[in-house]
Amino acid sequence: MPIIKLDLKSKLLLLSIITISFILVLSFMLLFKAADDKKNLVTTKYRILEAQVISRVIHFMQIERGLITGLIANENLNSNDDKLLSAMNDLDRAINDAKFTYAQTKNSNNYIMDVLSDVKLNRKSIYLLKMSTTDAKSYYTKNIATLLNFTRTIPSMMNDKENRNIIQAYTHLSSAKEALGQIRAALNEVLIYDKFFKNTLLAFAGNLELYNLNSISFQAIAPDKILIFYYDTFKGDDVDETFEIIDEALKNKNENLFNTNAGYWFEKSTKTINLLKAVEDKLFYEVNKIINSKLDLAFYEIAALSFFLIFSIIALTVLMIMAIRTVLFKTDELEQEHSDSLLLLEQYKSAVDRSFIVSKTDAQGMITYVNDEFCKISGYTKNELLGKPHNIVRHPDTPKDTFKSMWHAIKNLKQPWSGELQNLNKNGTSYWVKAVINPIMDREGNIVEYLGVRTNISEIKNASTMDFLTGYGNRTKLNNDINSLENLSVAIFNLDNFRQINDFYGHEFGNDVIKGLGDKIYNSVFSDSNLRFYRLQGDEFVILGTSYTRAQFEGIVKNILEEIKEGIALENEQILISCSCGVSFEEDKNRLLSTANMALKIAKKSNNNYLVYKESISLNKEYENNIMWSKKLSNALKNKNIITYYQPIVNNKTLGYEKYECLVRMLDEERIISPFFFLDIAKQTRQYFDITRTVIEQSFEMFKDKDVEFSINLSIDDILEPQISQYIVMMLERYGIGSKIVFEIVESEYIEKFEDVINFIAKVKKYNCKIAIDDFGTGYSNFEYLIKLRADYLKIDGSLIKNIDKDKNAYLVVSTIVDFSKKLGMKTIAEYVENDKIFDIIKELGVDYSQGYKFSEAKKDIDQGR
Repeated sequence: MPIIKLDLKSKLLLLSIITISFILVLSFMLLFKAADDKKNLVTTKYRILEAQVISRVIHFMQIERGLITGLIANENLNSNDDKLLSAMNDLDRAINDAKFTYAQTKNSNNYIMDVLSDVKLNRKSIYLLKMSTTDAKSYYTKNIATLLNFTRTIPSMMNDKENRNIIQAYTHLSSAKEALGQIRAALNEVLIYDKFFKNTLLAFAGNLELYNLNSISFQAIAPDKILIFYYDTFKGDDVDETFEIIDEALKNKNENLFNTNAGYWFEKSTKTINLLKAVEDKLFYEVNKIINSKLDLAFYEIAALSFFLIFSIIALTVLMIMAIRTVLFKTDELEQEHSDSLLLLEQYKSAVDRSFIVSKTDAQGMITYVNDEFCKISGYTKNELLGKPHNIVRHPDTPKDTFKSMWHAIKNLKQPWSGELQNLNKNGTSYWVKAVINPIMDREGNIVEYLGVRTNISEIKNASTMDFLTGYGNRTKLNNDINSLENLSVAIFNLDNFRQINDFYGHEFGNDVIKGLGDKIYNSVFSDSNLRFYRLQGDEFVILGTSYTRAQFEGIVKNILEEIKEGIALENEQILISCSCGVSFEEDKNRLLSTANMALKIAKKSNNNYLVYKESISLNKEYENNIMWSKKLSNALKNKNIITYYQPIVNNKTLGYEKYECLVRMLDEERIISPFFFLDIAKQTRQYFDITRTVIEQSFEMFKDKDVEFSINLSIDDILEPQISQYIVMMLERYGIGSKIVFEIVESEYIEKFEDVINFIAKVKKYNCKIAIDDFGTGYSNFEYLIKLRADYLKIDGSLIKNIDKDKNAYLVVSTIVDFSKKLGMKTIAEYVENDKIFDIIKELGVDYSQGYKFSEAKKDIDQGR
């Protein structure tokens, strides 16, 4: 029992020492910070004092400038003028005070000291009264500007934000005062000569604007207390008269009619400037009060921390003595604790061995220890690993620079190295580890061994470079390989008509087709170490070749295309598929994929299954064509040349024109342009929505007094665009013809925000509008969507109708759509009815309406004669 009490006491003692040590360190840190803060505050105080004395110098220079220029202008060259002598004495004292202050603050800015000295000496030696008013004024203004520019730099030398802002406010106030001082001198000269010289007028107007700008800036950042003083001080008859004289001078600048005596003006303006000086003095009084308060607080803070440190050091010393005595009298207990610690260390080692991949090597890099996890992931036994270098698991793709960096860190710098490594196990499969390698040193700092601790990150790495659906490399993996490999050739394979497979069989079956196609291509290339395989996106795959001639690589691609044509077996069904392929041997890696993709697009457009990129097939002309149509579209919108044409929809029983579809056209000079040329380009810009609004407006206006239905095409983008949906509701409320309107939803655009589309349909149906699904039969693979959309009409896609007399499958699909729609109570409309043969077939199938060139092309006006 006594031993237990002694252990508890020892632990409490040790805990006290640690706590007080921590407090001691923290206190020292706080003390150093407080001392540093005080030092910064002292520096700030010095800067404030410097700004204050420079302010006084500037003020007296402004007064002396006004007196000198006034005397010169009045041709009073008496250098013993009482006011002038008094002003010069005031300026000398201000300069002496400033130089004394700079000496006290130990400011090393010799330039300002030189300026002050020059002003004091030169203005007496150069005999200013013999100069012109312009030269005398320029002499003072130049030196005042130098001092003002210096004061503007003072805030940047201050760490205390509160005081820095006040001094920043001062710089604006002093600049405003200087501008007013120059106005005083300029107007004094004008009143003496009773004339505004051109240069004087320009300077006068410029200084007035500078005064206003700096006055506004001062009021924007000055503290409330200073602003209140400013508003209370800078007012009264003198201020009002000063600015009235200024306004009068500006009004009469052309007539040279001035009713104010120069002496009277000088007196009033000087009093006004002195009011600004009073604000300056108040500002410096407040900022000095703030900084002195902060310095007092810093002093008390340092004193308190110093007292606390002394107390803590005494307490720590006492506790250390007690701790030493405890250690001296507890050797046996310490040895027992050491033994217990070794036991714990063994347990920690065991826990690490079970959780991490661990190895040790000697100083030469030969493996001296591996744990079971290392053997498990590498596939080697301990006997196979011991005495070998780590090269045994090195992956050939790992850059040599990685190992150079690692050895430089652990051997030369004797610092830990961490990073990700790709390794190769015994059966040739790669795996990834996050490794931390530490050099273990003796007391002299010599490396005796290296300890490596690793975690298996293969799943994480695979997730970033592997396609989840197929398990093959993804775009990230492809880009990494393109950057790291040389002498490359690439082929992009795109599955033809994949959309139809999705529509007919569903998305799950479509995914199986993607995986089957991927496996088929992979099986053709996996045995060749110079070929790599990836899934790029959707139904596109890529093979990347290295060190192949063009002929060799093209031969491989052609063989793969032939194998793909054999089809793939899925769910006991042989699916016949085909691919289009774009190939590129572009030397510029940055253009390798884009040029292959360009070749693929052109191959698809020209109905070829294979094309090699070359400069002559570039899509640049197409891009130029897009730019041309984009410009035409902008001009058409600007000049209201986007117009609406109307194509009748015929009742198959009565042959009456009961409905019209509103179709957009562009008027280009004398030509009517089909949307085929500009609509896709418009969809890439906000112009597309302008077109939609135009068609809606023109259609509503056309049919507002006609007793027929009319339909307007809306894309999913239109419906999801808040401005368009709001515009439609606004037009429905304005015209009140909702019962005539059918909104055709263009089905070929995939519905991502289905709920938003449902909400739009519900909204327009409140106005008795109807809904038609356009191009039905090519896009919706899920008939559940159709039911939820509550459509009134199904417009059967023209690609089915125009081939219905020749294609049995098209006939079967249309027949199914008609039966399905009748059961749902929907009417059907056949597009592309171009001849009697097609018309007879769709009537036989029970289609309700027809639309096509058999009856009429789209026209600018409507014909209700039938």
